[in-house]
Amino acid sequence: MKKETFETYLAQVEAAVKSLEGGKLQLEESIEKYESGIKALRQCYTILDQAEKKIQLLVKEKDGSLTTKDFEPAGEEKLSKKKAEA
Repeated sequence: MKKETFETYLAQVEAAVKSLEGGKLQLEESIEKYESGIKALRQCYTILDQAEKKIQLLVKEKDGSLTTKDFEPAGEEKLSKKKAEA
């Protein structure tokens, strides 16, 4: 079974938003599109979290040696807050 990619899930989110913004769906269809869009969005966040954990920075020390350290993105609190709201 082929694993879905970030881009695939993002396209699903965009398609759900486009359908909802079109205003032509019945209430039940709108709810289904909303739910499927949220599920795809959560998958996007999961994939981004996994990618973030894999990223390491190459840092040049004062003595000239190179070491790696984990990447800690700026604004991480904002991302966590958005995830909690989704």
